[in-house]
Amino acid sequence: MYNRKRLVGGTGASFLVVALVGLVVLSSGTAYAAPLAAGSGFTVEADEIRSDEFLLYPGAGQNDAGQTPVVVVEQRGVEIDGLVLTREQEVPMMDGTMEIKFTASETVKADQQFIKLTGMEAKSAEFNGQVINAQPSDNPEQQFQQTAGENADPEQGYLTNISGEAPGTVQKDVKIDMAYLASNEITLPGLDVSVDYNSGGTDDSGNTDESSSSNESSK
Repeated sequence: MYNRKRLVGGTGASFLVVALVGLVVLSSGTAYAAPLAAGSGFTVEADEIRSDEFLLYPGAGQNDAGQTPVVVVEQRGVEIDGLVLTREQEVPMMDGTMEIKFTASETVKADQQFIKLTGMEAKSAEFNGQVINAQPSDNPEQQFQQTAGENADPEQGYLTNISGEAPGTVQKDVKIDMAYLASNEITLPGLDVSVDYNSGGTDDSGNTDESSSSNESSK
């Protein structure tokens, strides 16, 4: 029996995904996913995500529950507007929870990104030169793939002439549940990092009993 998971939801959000945001990656080749994804993962939200080239395929990943099926997304030429990355988890050796939040006040730009995600929602999604292909292969990651943009290699029909020019994808009002994110090179202008601590949990009305916060910003 298959363990079905919601991979994509929302109006016009094909398989897609597109994720991205290398957000917490501040230097070339650095993946901040490991410490942030120690729990069930982390959440990335954005007003709009654009990428020139896009590739999607099934894979496996890990969160603190262990091994889990994921959708792998690789993309190039990424731009993100309104980036917000959040992670909520327990605090070591303390009673309470903390929320770590990364925000960028201007457009985030990333060269290349490798993402493992477990869920995604988008209000709308556009693909240029989109190809969804099931094909024979000994490698399960190559048996089903989605591409868009300049890396797409579509077959041409009698009536269709599918192009793969950039931008490959444009997604609006996006929310992505991630387990891993790595960026080759990324710029985060107006970066702000905040930590909110809840020491008392929530009461019956859903309000937190006691909390504190700290802020750190880099611009």
